[in-house]
Amino acid sequence: MKFAVIGTGSMGKRRIRCLQGNGVKADAIRVVDVREDRRAEAKEKYGVDGFSTLDEALKWNPDAVLVCVPGSLHMEPCLAAAEAKKHVFCEVPLSVDLKGTEQLAALAGSNKLVIAPGCQTPFHPLFKLMKSWLDDPAFGKPLAFLADFGQYLPDWHPYEDYRKFYAANQAMGGGNLDVIAQEFSTLYWLLGDRVNSVFCRGSHLSTLEIQASDCWQILATTGRNTAITAHFDMIQRAGRFVMKFISEGGTIELDLVGGNIRRFLATTKQWETRTTPQGYVHEQCYIDEIGLFMKCIKGEGQWHNPLPVAIDIVKFLQGMLRSMKENVAVTL
Repeated sequence: MKFAVIGTGSMGKRRIRCLQGNGVKADAIRVVDVREDRRAEAKEKYGVDGFSTLDEALKWNPDAVLVCVPGSLHMEPCLAAAEAKKHVFCEVPLSVDLKGTEQLAALAGSNKLVIAPGCQTPFHPLFKLMKSWLDDPAFGKPLAFLADFGQYLPDWHPYEDYRKFYAANQAMGGGNLDVIAQEFSTLYWLLGDRVNSVFCRGSHLSTLEIQASDCWQILATTGRNTAITAHFDMIQRAGRFVMKFISEGGTIELDLVGGNIRRFLATTKQWETRTTPQGYVHEQCYIDEIGLFMKCIKGEGQWHNPLPVAIDIVKFLQGMLRSMKENVAVTL
């Protein structure tokens, strides 16, 4: 199979490594980037040639396209690839608005394409364990979910000016919108449920020179009435990624930065703690995600984050932004 990777920022380079980690040779990969220096970097680091336009890449006739540009730019290459009857992997979020999403779904159906919205966390061993614990009848129905996600934006990419990084621009899909979309995609997978009501406050609290909120507070409920309280920020100097589920049967807590997960069950009245396997490299979950994408193209697997769910995440983001603007709870 041949693959075209659209965009060679940090995620585009990671997806090249993911493809190569799944045995794809350099001559079966092409990158697309308007920047000549980035195309040269891909050639130097990974032995991968490149094009300056998507049209050139599609003429090369890849089997699949991986869209790794900022969220506001996702839909155009997704649609172009689907119209050319190419399978598509797209980073989260699928888009920052709903324009083109119905057309993409129609093209996927008519052309029998794999459209794979990204969400790598289900491949991480701690998240796999969390999913199995949530599904354990002893835990019972999740009644509440609490989360704290934060990291200082200039630390994300210390090798570049954070003010020029798309994450500093909410209109580009940054301003934590991509992170929020990622974690709610994970939540939808964990619960098998979706948000039906959201209230959101977004604020710019720090001295960071960004065109975005740097702190978000989200209150939401799901269709099965799980209460959600989530905090996202780009100002915490000590990175934090903590998730907690509460039920009448117990509590589950995940600390990804600390590399551990634990649960308390009412039936045992004890805590059980597990840690990330020794030697586990976080990029492996991204490699495994692309491995599943390749299996799906061959008809040997089922994608874990289906297109309708990714479209619902876009609707959630839109509802969240409307709630912030109008200072009201929004029903989805």
